Amino acid sequence: MRRFFIDKNSIRQKSVVIKGKEAHHIKDVIRLKKGERFLGLDDTGNKYILRIKGITDSVTAEIEKVSSRKIEMPKLLLACALPKKSKIDYIIEKATELGVSEVVPMVTERTIVKIDKKNKNSKQKRWERIALEASKQCGRETLPKVYEVMNFKDAIKLASDLEYNTRILPCLSEGTKELKEVITNKTEKIAVFIGPEGDFTDKEIEYAESKGLDTVSLGPLVLRVDTACLFSISAIQTILSI
Repeated sequence: MRRFFIDKNSIRQKSVVIKGKEAHHIKDVIRLKKGERFLGLDDTGNKYILRIKGITDSVTAEIEKVSSRKIEMPKLLLACALPKKSKIDYIIEKATELGVSEVVPMVTERTIVKIDKKNKNSKQKRWERIALEASKQCGRETLPKVYEVMNFKDAIKLASDLEYNTRILPCLSEGTKELKEVITNKTEKIAVFIGPEGDFTDKEIEYAESKGLDTVSLGPLVLRVDTACLFSISAIQTILSI
């Protein structure tokens, strides 16, 4: 059954009105017809079996059944320095599939990619669409939060404000810890900060440590930004599952 995300605020008694891009996808891309069923997800873990009642600019559907099934996943925030080309699109897509809760595109001292202030909003909306489609594809029942591009210090502050109790910074400097020393099955919320090609600067590493971040090693090899992001998430998930 096809899956679409719905706005919980658009539910009225036994029906829901779907607008915008999801309505366009239903009626113009998938081309569902009146009387056909699909699955609605409201981003809180609730699932609705819906039958289409009417199609105009929006799609009106009758709620036939409601159920709730929340997949228990660790709360993960991924803050990633913007890589070259369109690799951030790939990172957001795969991070979504791996269960990341929040994604923060980040500018650091060695970040080469620059985003014009005028393009910030359009970029964020693009990334939100990528996360939406990846969530539907992999069967997630909640959407990850994708933030606007922010600088390194603001990303650290955000993770602190959101009460991520474990914050790690993979880097190539001396004296780093192993992931398994920092991540335990008692860890509740984890924020991971991935630097750019060329790594974080010494000044950034010192600042991160002063704010309580743990510097960790991802092994002896130098990983590209996208590889480091996905390796970190996968390694954390594996450690927590043991």
